[in-house]
Amino acid sequence: MTALRAQEYDFEKKAVDESIDIENTLHVPAPKAERPEVVVVPYSPSRKLDRISRMEKVIITVIILMAIGLSVLTISIRASINQAEQDITTVQNKIDTDKDEVQQLEQEKSELSKSERIQKIAEKKGLSINSDNLRKVNK
Repeated sequence: MTALRAQEYDFEKKAVDESIDIENTLHVPAPKAERPEVVVVPYSPSRKLDRISRMEKVIITVIILMAIGLSVLTISIRASINQAEQDITTVQNKIDTDKDEVQQLEQEKSELSKSERIQKIAEKKGLSINSDNLRKVNK
């Protein structure tokens, strides 16, 4: 049986055939592999955020919060200014009304304190004017 096996398998011939095949494949230039065309894919928002450091994210967040805070502060200040202007207008209208009333009362006072009017009322009541007792007072 050992003889049959030796004849069935010719190790020397097989080894020589394999060495020839290896030599032929080594000297044959390999076909150049074509590189696929490079496609540039834009970054997705999550990948762009990954490129930003934490400090930059903190700075951007602080800037946004400051902008929102300043806009709210500006609106509240503007509202308080408008309220103050309305209060000033109300007070000025009251002052104007009071001035008109004071002027009207002064005019009425001057009409009531005229000497002719006082003299007529005195004569109706039966009073007489004594010239010796009259004095003129200057303001």
